[in-house]
Amino acid sequence: MDLMQGAVALIEKNRKAGKCKEVYFSSDLKGSIVIWEVSSDEEVTRDLIENPMWPYTDYEIRPLIEWGAALKVITKYYKQVVKK
Repeated sequence: MDLMQGAVALIEKNRKAGKCKEVYFSSDLKGSIVIWEVSSDEEVTRDLIENPMWPYTDYEIRPLIEWGAALKVITKYYKQVVKK
């Protein structure tokens, strides 16, 4: 229980700091999705190992980009492909 309380405290600390943007749990409560705003891979690593549940948790990290930025990249790519 101490590990779980430590993990919850860490999430709450980072939510208040604006670093942890969203937290969602799967409906079976066997997993979660957490959206963080970080500036580097190194920061992600530091944040992960700060979590007391880290050694007992499987992580899948997926960088996200905003809709508008993604649309610009995709549009530019397809324009290049069409030219070829």
